Amino acid sequence: MFQHLSPREAPLDRDGETLPMFGMGTAAIGNLYRAIDDATAEATVSAAIDAGLQYFDTAPHYGFGLAERRLGAALARCDPQRMCAVSTKVGRLLAPTDVAGTRHGFVDADSFEPVFDYTGDGVRRSFDASLARLQRDRVDVLLAHDLGQLTHGNAHERHFGAFFDGGYAAMVALRDAGAVGAIGIGVNEVAVCEEVLDRVPLDVILLAGRYTLLDRSAKSLLDRCAAQGVRVIIGGAYNSGILARDPREADPAQSHYDYAKPPAALVERTRRLAKACALAGVSLPAAAIQFPLQHPAVACVLAGLGSPAEVADLCERIAVPIPDDLWPALEARAPQQLILLHPDDNVMICVAPIAAGDLLPVSGGTIPAREGVTVGHKIARHPLKAGDKVIKYGAPIGSMTDAAAAGQWVHMHNMKSDYIASHTRSTVTEQRA
Repeated sequence: MFQHLSPREAPLDRDGETLPMFGMGTAAIGNLYRAIDDATAEATVSAAIDAGLQYFDTAPHYGFGLAERRLGAALARCDPQRMCAVSTKVGRLLAPTDVAGTRHGFVDADSFEPVFDYTGDGVRRSFDASLARLQRDRVDVLLAHDLGQLTHGNAHERHFGAFFDGGYAAMVALRDAGAVGAIGIGVNEVAVCEEVLDRVPLDVILLAGRYTLLDRSAKSLLDRCAAQGVRVIIGGAYNSGILARDPREADPAQSHYDYAKPPAALVERTRRLAKACALAGVSLPAAAIQFPLQHPAVACVLAGLGSPAEVADLCERIAVPIPDDLWPALEARAPQQLILLHPDDNVMICVAPIAAGDLLPVSGGTIPAREGVTVGHKIARHPLKAGDKVIKYGAPIGSMTDAAAAGQWVHMHNMKSDYIASHTRSTVTEQRA
């Protein structure tokens, strides 16, 4: 067993239970993007346990029950004493279907179709079904899965309302009954985390892809979580693949970033990060998987694993000592171009020139800039509609006259300004100082 995987002092529940610093995500054993057989799935879980990876995150959505079934069967054989921690998710119910083939990225998955349901009844039904597939009577962490505008678009308010009208209370009741150790949300956008924390307390947030070497848009959220005692689990540390291989071994342009083809500016930035790592004698993937733990709010980093070989690769990467001076060197490779002046703001302020194609952190992740933006101007943090108030310094400064997408310049061409004299570029400069 790898002794370096000792638990971090990061309590998640009222009993002071902790998670290991690294855990296994199970979408791959739910046949994400490629089919694997039951034997390979079990061998992967067994190898992870042998390596000291004693935390597994899963969800009904992964293979439409397949990942939970496989994880439950493997843990029954490989962890009969139930020493491993498990998290699963609610927010989708599985309805029988005759549709076959690849669906939602899952290949040869179980014959169900996911249906969103964040109501109290939906949460309870989803949880009971997950326990049956997992062959357990409780889970350590229960997460509301994929809340947020990025996933739901115009349906966001409806699902958000259902969660707060019943789903959240159902999760609290499960925790109070001892069926769940800790509760939270599992998402891949920052804005919804802020929305939820504004309304209710959470024990934990699982956030995928938003605090990585390429995307640090969750920095202010993590600061808030550290202050409020909310523990954070980071998924997607490789940003869906581009950071998983050294550019000397695999062309990052042929990889994926957030499940899509990476823009040229991001590919070049990946190469620069890899060069800085190489100068320190560290591989890019080793730095990528260890980076999120530099923030005190982060309790655990998940890696999606689909074979014993991938378990071995992960163990090699997390065993690599990272020189203390590498992190500032990598930070210098990712200069800050935008700042958030107040957590309630829906715009960010440009503090270094932005060129078209530069990567901008917004509520849903990182996107390429559509155009050049000069210092002092505003960028939409998330989509804004005509008539929406523009919030800066935590207060309205005007209203939108036209819609703006996340990452778009908010200026006189799409807003009506009510600026007061103190809201000037010199104020922004003082904020930076």
